[in-house]
Amino acid sequence: MRVRYLLMAAALTMCSTAACASPDGTAGHPIDRLAEARAALPDELKASARLIAGTDSTFEPMTFKRGSDYAGFDVDIAETIAAKLGLTIQWKTVSFGNLLDQVEQHDIDISISSMFDRAERQKKADFVNYLNAGTSIVVPKGVGDIGGIPGLCGRRVAAQPETVFVDMATAQKRDCGRKGLTILPSNNPSVDVRDGKADAALNDFPIAALDVQKMTNLELSGPQIEAIPYGIGIAKDRKTLTSAVQTALYSMIDDGGYDALLAKWKVEEGALRTGSINGGA
Repeated sequence: MRVRYLLMAAALTMCSTAACASPDGTAGHPIDRLAEARAALPDELKASARLIAGTDSTFEPMTFKRGSDYAGFDVDIAETIAAKLGLTIQWKTVSFGNLLDQVEQHDIDISISSMFDRAERQKKADFVNYLNAGTSIVVPKGVGDIGGIPGLCGRRVAAQPETVFVDMATAQKRDCGRKGLTILPSNNPSVDVRDGKADAALNDFPIAALDVQKMTNLELSGPQIEAIPYGIGIAKDRKTLTSAVQTALYSMIDDGGYDALLAKWKVEEGALRTGSINGGA
C-alpha cells in the first residue's frame, strides 16, 4: 500500500508542473492537479468552504497561541494548504491525546500538531508527511552529552503526557535496573528542567531547540535521536481529502512556499519534500 502511495506521489510531482498526456493519449495539455483536487473534495467541505483543523497549541515554534491567534510552522502549512484548495481554516484546540479520535470521528477534518507518523497511529488515521524531526534531550547547561536515551537512567525525566516521549522513557526504564528512571508528566518539560523539578526533558527537536534559545541555563544533550516524519492526520475513510492535502503540499514544494516557511520558522534541517503518505514506521 505504501509503495502505491509513493508511486502516485511521484506521478503527481512529475505532472504538477509539466504537460501530461490526456486520457485519449494526446500530449501537450497541462493538467491542473489543484483543480482536480478541489473538485474531488468531499461535498460537505466544498459546501462550507471550510476545513476544521485540530491542534494542541503548546508546541512553539510548531503550533502555539499569540493572544487569541494561532501561530507557528504547522499553522502556516495548514492555512496555505487550505488556501490552495479554496478553503479557509477553522482552528480547534484539542488535547494531543484526543486528536486522532476526533479525526476518526470526523469532529475535525485534519490534525496537525507536530505528531510523529508511527505505525500504531496509522491504525486510526492516514498521515501526509511534511517535516522530519527527531527527539532531543534537554538538560541543565553544563551537563553536556549524557549518552542518549540510556543516559536517562537514574534521572527525573519530564515529558508531555500521551506522547511518544513517555513511551521512550518507559521503554528505557525497563533497562535501567537499580538506577531506575522517574517519569514526570509535564505540559512544559523544559521549564521543569529550568526550575530544577526534572533532570532532563524529552521533546521534538524544533521545540527543544527553541527552548534552549529562550532559557539560557539549558542546553541540548547530544544529537537528535530517531528522526522520523511529522504527519497531517486525516480519517482513513476520507481518501479524497488525503489526496487533496498531498497535492496542495506538492504545490507548496514546487512554488517555493514550503522552503520559505522552513526558513521563517528556522526548521530548515527538517526539510522533507517527499510528501509521502504513511511514510513513518
